[in-house]
Amino acid sequence: MFCPNCRTSNLDNASICINCGKALTSNTPHSYTPPPPPPRANAGYAPPQPSSGESIPNYLVHSIIVTLCCCMPLGIVGIVFAAQVNSKLALGDYMGAREASAKAKLFTMIGFGIGLVGVVILFLMAGASIMEAVRVAMENR
Repeated sequence: MFCPNCRTSNLDNASICINCGKALTSNTPHSYTPPPPPPRANAGYAPPQPSSGESIPNYLVHSIIVTLCCCMPLGIVGIVFAAQVNSKLALGDYMGAREASAKAKLFTMIGFGIGLVGVVILFLMAGASIMEAVRVAMENR
């Protein structure tokens, strides 16, 4: 907008000239229409909700049992993921809760498998030791 007094260029929304200080008048009324908000990147995306009746297990009890009885390192990792399930459900992060539940189950099952293999190996070694003791006892008769 140009000042009608000194012809200095001013901003379109200015009310006073920056050069001479006179009031700027405009023949057209100023109306401000705010720009539309930018489109959201994930517009129309709704996070998947659990279907009615579906529950997401947290495997916390299983992880604790595996920690105490089978394989402590993997059981602890299972406990961490199991604890995340309920907090993610409370925040409405159903996808994250499903992932944490799946990881808790995976680490718990692997820990249980390792513990089971360890027990079988322990029994085999104990059986071999008993059989060797019986053989030595029979030879010394």
